[in-house]
Amino acid sequence: MALAVTHIILTIAFLDIFRHYVFGLKKFPRYLLVIGGIAGLAPDLDIPLGWILTILTGNSVNVHGLFTHSIFFALLFALIGAILHYQKNLKWAKIFYVIAIGWTLHILLDCFYGMDSSKLFLWPYSILPSFCPSWDLYQYAHSTDAIILVLWLLHEEISNKIKCYF
Repeated sequence: MALAVTHIILTIAFLDIFRHYVFGLKKFPRYLLVIGGIAGLAPDLDIPLGWILTILTGNSVNVHGLFTHSIFFALLFALIGAILHYQKNLKWAKIFYVIAIGWTLHILLDCFYGMDSSKLFLWPYSILPSFCPSWDLYQYAHSTDAIILVLWLLHEEISNKIKCYF
């Protein structure tokens, strides 16, 4: 599993590249980057839920990855975005699209970091074989977020886009 900061910064950097080169700054406001960053971490909300259940039950409860790490939720958010887009509610459609992207990137990162997808990512269909590569990047987890941040900042400075944040 990737670290929390990695989930957030990768999603922000990914969305920011699309913001600059595909959609444009006016059609993709900065608040969507914030929502995307939070959405990149959202599937891990089951961790504090497990803590609360442990306190309430007195038994160790681990619900991490049982439901929230499913591509089902990313597809659901994308579908909601498409429905809102069809209804011409573009502001909320963009929000739901960004949430779907953040959720998907979270799942992909966890996959690359060695989580077993056969148990997690296709809930409620958990009988399928694992599709994750066995890269086991967890040993590099403490460096990954720093590398992503430095590369993103270098990109922003070299392409003269860092001024968009000041």
